[in-house]
Amino acid sequence: MDRTQRMYILAMFFAMSLWAIAWPCSKILIQQSHPYLIALMRFALVSACILPLMLLFRVSFSLSKTQCFFVCIAGVLNALYSLLFFQGLMFGDAGRAGVISTTLSPIFGSLLSMFFGGMSISMREKFGLLLGFVSGIFLLHIQEFSSLLNPFNLFFIGAAFSWALVTLLSKKVHIHPLKFNGYVSCISTLLFLPYLFLGEGIEESLRAADSAFWVCFFIVSVLSVVVATSIFYKGVEVLGVHKGGSFLLLVPVFALIFSFFLLDEIPDIRTLVGCALALGAIYLLSLYNHSHISWLKKYVRF
Repeated sequence: MDRTQRMYILAMFFAMSLWAIAWPCSKILIQQSHPYLIALMRFALVSACILPLMLLFRVSFSLSKTQCFFVCIAGVLNALYSLLFFQGLMFGDAGRAGVISTTLSPIFGSLLSMFFGGMSISMREKFGLLLGFVSGIFLLHIQEFSSLLNPFNLFFIGAAFSWALVTLLSKKVHIHPLKFNGYVSCISTLLFLPYLFLGEGIEESLRAADSAFWVCFFIVSVLSVVVATSIFYKGVEVLGVHKGGSFLLLVPVFALIFSFFLLDEIPDIRTLVGCALALGAIYLLSLYNHSHISWLKKYVRF
């Protein structure tokens, strides 16, 4: 492992922590302002930051008609995800919300790829799906069917599914991540823009916002989306898909840790068990590689 790889491993830990801390920070934001206003401001700032970066890194602004179509759909789904994300935080803990969204989303993505992408399902993937199903029971705190339908669960099941679709679309269009995020953020900004004219008490809520609000807004907008996303995609390029992608498993764990320190949220045993099972499911479905167990073969005869 050379110096560059070691540097990017540290950078990936930093990026995952930025993604994770966005959950408790978002909870702090909705306690002081309306979710629609936060989403609008966030997407506007992200767009303002990403588009200059596209110029800096000489990323082409052009899109084919097909790419434009899929990017527009992704923009709508991204806006829907943010709406469900911010609204859902009003009904429960940020830590559990972060675990549900970041673990169920790749599981939904794998399901969609298998059923609509014509992928064959191996025994390992079947076991991963089973783990994902069981993890959902724990994470959603399902004692009976009616508990599945509480607002918190519905919002974050919807958010996870929406983000799974955005992720699949980002892979389908085959364009630079900065270009994809930039255009998607611009479209989402336009969708939330009417709130600027229809919403009430906007100026008052912004004047009343304290320093914690603005620090959290900067983290959720610039650091979490622009900085962390740029580091992640560059890290995957340097470290490889499997090694780079494996860092995603840190996000739900970090989300619980940050929510504990920032919001005094204590995860219950069901959330912890569900998190562990979901991480196992994600690994089996998306990140497993034969090289991961090569070291074990030195000591165990199969």
